[in-house]
Amino acid sequence: MKGLRPTIAELRVRVQKDRHGKIGNWLARRVARPTAVYGCWLAIWLGLSAHQVTLAALCSSLGAAVAIGSGDRIIFICGVVMAHLGFWLDHVDGQVARWRESVSLDGVYLDYLMHHAANLALGFALGYGLAARSGDARWTIAGFAIALGWALLSLDNDCRYKAFFQRLKSVTASYRIDGGGGGRPQPPAPWPRRGRAALTWPAYKLCEVHVVLVGLAGLAVLAIALPAVWLALWRGGVLLLAVLAPALGIGRAARSVLKSRVEAEFSRWFLPLEPQAMRETAHPVNPPACPLDRAAARE
Repeated sequence: MKGLRPTIAELRVRVQKDRHGKIGNWLARRVARPTAVYGCWLAIWLGLSAHQVTLAALCSSLGAAVAIGSGDRIIFICGVVMAHLGFWLDHVDGQVARWRESVSLDGVYLDYLMHHAANLALGFALGYGLAARSGDARWTIAGFAIALGWALLSLDNDCRYKAFFQRLKSVTASYRIDGGGGGRPQPPAPWPRRGRAALTWPAYKLCEVHVVLVGLAGLAVLAIALPAVWLALWRGGVLLLAVLAPALGIGRAARSVLKSRVEAEFSRWFLPLEPQAMRETAHPVNPPACPLDRAAARE
């Protein structure tokens, strides 16, 4: 499988995740994943590894941040194109890994690092580009606020799971891991119509990468047709995100701590073994020869 050059039809069958058309955001389900098979085919034809495609996605995303941060109208448009290319390549790398049977936790680790670096760079670039264009350095503060807010939102999961393993490293008890006990990926939930969630749901959506990319695409079109409107909406969008992103990030972290959500999720994933079960598993007679599960969350 690793050395073969597949057809597009073979790739469509083999490299897509289960429920790839139901799980995840709209841009991923409807655009990136279906078209990524063509990029996967090209990457395999060129002999590229999944890691190399991930690094290409990172370079494209960082290049997009540099272009948007220039403040130039034409270069801004190029930056938006590069941002979408980075998002698309982020779906190609996982397909390449599945075809080459090289899916690993190392690949997921590199993928997450790429996401954090790309989000930080893009968030800051949105404000810095306005500062470069207008000469008003205060826009860099707005860019920093966006980057900080996005970092808080994306690090919520990372810090939670790091806390899990910090406990597992410090205890001597044995646990049974209940796969999926803490929750598996689910199709996107609809917009709640009642309560506080009716307001917070769209606010969180505005900070999600696919919504930001769609918004940037709209700005790129306006930069071509209506430059004055493009600049006004760019400023308004940056101000909005500079307020929303940090507030949502801080709010999510505060709710997690106040409502003990980390403890609750840990108890769903890791179940203490009963003393008898612990004795039975301490010295198994014929331990099964099970290879490590290398399944990963790479797109």
